[in-house]
Amino acid sequence: MTQTAQSSPTRITPSKGPGKRWLWAILAAAALLILLFFSAPNQQDGSTYSRSNKGYRGWYDFMVEQGYSINRWQKPYSELQGQNQTLIRITPSLEEAREKAPSWDNFDSWVSQGNTVILLTWDGPVTAASFNSDLVSEAGPVRIETARRQKIGSKQQSHLKDDYGSVVWSQSFGKGQMIFATYPWIGANIYGDQPGNYLFLQQLVPESKTIWMDEWLHGYRDQQNQSAEDARNPENLWLFFAQTPVAAMATQGVLMTLLWIWGHNHRFGLPLRLPQASKDNSQQYIQSLAGTLNHANQRELVLTQLSQYLRQSLAQQLGLTSQMDSQLPTDTALAAQWSMISGRNDQELLELLQPSGQQSITDQTLLAWVNKADAILQDLP
Repeated sequence: MTQTAQSSPTRITPSKGPGKRWLWAILAAAALLILLFFSAPNQQDGSTYSRSNKGYRGWYDFMVEQGYSINRWQKPYSELQGQNQTLIRITPSLEEAREKAPSWDNFDSWVSQGNTVILLTWDGPVTAASFNSDLVSEAGPVRIETARRQKIGSKQQSHLKDDYGSVVWSQSFGKGQMIFATYPWIGANIYGDQPGNYLFLQQLVPESKTIWMDEWLHGYRDQQNQSAEDARNPENLWLFFAQTPVAAMATQGVLMTLLWIWGHNHRFGLPLRLPQASKDNSQQYIQSLAGTLNHANQRELVLTQLSQYLRQSLAQQLGLTSQMDSQLPTDTALAAQWSMISGRNDQELLELLQPSGQQSITDQTLLAWVNKADAILQDLP
């Protein structure tokens, strides 16, 4: 028996022409731009420096025009002192607000001495309330875009609510108080044409000697004025470099160095042929699993899994939950929100999510269910 000789691998010699050098220069420039993009500071939502829809520059300027003593807090929280002050913290992430919450030892005493903390963030569970609502207040209608509401206790006072629960409420803390909300954008720039939103947030702030807008939460820091001699001191020099993107610059330098070494390096020995990888076709796996379930007559299991997928997809598209949130609204709340957006009867979705157990499930029934579910998902804007 004769054995077929394998063809010898071809030696690959890197080219030193100008074309390859230009290629490496373009790759290095692209990597540098990507690193600069990701390392550049972003204007975070809720900041009074931001003029975006979710910024608070409009309300900040509005309060200044009204003659309020309002300033931006850009120092460590431990430097908060005095009484009759209000600290407003705005963040779209409740977890971020808790992680960056003031945690110095005398925080409790600072609030209880007669100060106020207002925390505007996402809080409270999703209810059957309408996603877009104009709630009644003494300042006029307040526009909110969330179905989250909070049930409060007897020791708490509601400032903005409807039949489903409170949107803004407060709780006494000694001589001071804490004010919470289920919607962080009550006074955002996007509601500049809604007079009730700005006036409501203005009236929510108690009479205070000073109003502080928390910019420390958004990464802003007060810059200390230093003379040229102080800047040359070793301590201040290291502090200066600590406030600059040294890590990003060092990463860029290391990456460009590695690209340069890779572009001018030669292989040691002949290149080895890589074995041909076996095809891992996910389509074959799906078809095999479907055949197994069909052979076992597990149509009820398939319908249960598809119904859960439909709930998750609708909840995400309707804004009732996120990909990171595992808690889904009830079928009734989901159907009510879907009916309001699509203009169709909510019973149509409820019958799809909660099919009658008396009817046997056939291949035709399962196919008809999939077609209806696909039509519902396609009809959403």
